[in-house]
Amino acid sequence: FSAGGAMAAVMAAVYPDLYAAVGVHSGLPYAAAGDMASAFAAMKQGPSRPARPPARPLPLIVFHGDRDATVAHANAAGLIDHALAASPDRRPGTPPAAVTTGQVPGGHAYTRTCYQDTAGSALAERWTIHQGGHAWSGGVPHGSYTDARGPDASAEFIRFFNEHPAVPPPR
Repeated sequence: FSAGGAMAAVMAAVYPDLYAAVGVHSGLPYAAAGDMASAFAAMKQGPSRPARPPARPLPLIVFHGDRDATVAHANAAGLIDHALAASPDRRPGTPPAAVTTGQVPGGHAYTRTCYQDTAGSALAERWTIHQGGHAWSGGVPHGSYTDARGPDASAEFIRFFNEHPAVPPPR
C-alpha cells in the first residue's frame, strides 16, 4: 500500500525470478521517479513520462481509489501500462479482455478491468474504487488508512496470488 506498493512494483521489476505475481494498492509504477522531487510530482500527477517497463512482467493486481488525494489515480494506469508494455504481444492502450462493475452493499462502487495476453493468460487486473481515497479497500473500520466500504482488497489479492502460483525451479 502506498510507498509499500511502490516498493512492491520495484521488487517485482528488479527481481522477477523471486516472485510469482505482484499486488500494488495505491502506489507508484516502477521507475516513475528518480529523486524525492519527482516522486512527489508522480504522487500528485501520475508518471510524467512513460517509465521503462520491467524486463519480465509478472501478473499484476492493482487497487486504487479514484478520489485518492495522496497518490494520483493516474499511477494505476501507469502500473497497467508497464505490465502491457513488457508483454511481448500486448501494448499500452490495448483493450482489456473484460470489464466488470459492482457495488459493495452500503459501500463503494468499483470497476474491475482484466488484461490478458493473446493466449488468454492473465497479465493484469485493475480495480478502481469509485469515490475511494488513500486507504486500504475493505479494511477494518477502526484501522488507519483503511476503508471498510470498499471491496475487500486483501481477499482479492489472495485470490489473484492463488491463481498465479510460483513455479518450482527445475531440479
